[in-house]
Amino acid sequence: MSLSEEKSSSFIVRVWREGGSTTKVEWRGSIEHVQTGKKSYFQDLKSIQTFMKPYLAAIGIETPEHFWELMTDPSMQPLVENLDAKSDSVTKKISKHKSS
Repeated sequence: MSLSEEKSSSFIVRVWREGGSTTKVEWRGSIEHVQTGKKSYFQDLKSIQTFMKPYLAAIGIETPEHFWELMTDPSMQPLVENLDAKSDSVTKKISKHKSS
């Protein structure tokens, strides 16, 4: 194992939306630790932190709170709302195209 591999940890995070126009839309996700292949599913961002914490501690990151503060910063909220609006717009376009 190289020095950089010993001091790093890689994760794959996937997020998707379930539900549609007639049902409540809910966000889901999964996170996988690349080096071990261990995977977990989640419905909230706190689960990402819980999953990552032991891997980060293993490489010497004992207090990742600053990272999580940035992730939950209210100023980031408009970015999420904009993505949601764009996603709804794309969904409407696809639905309209399918029906014609």
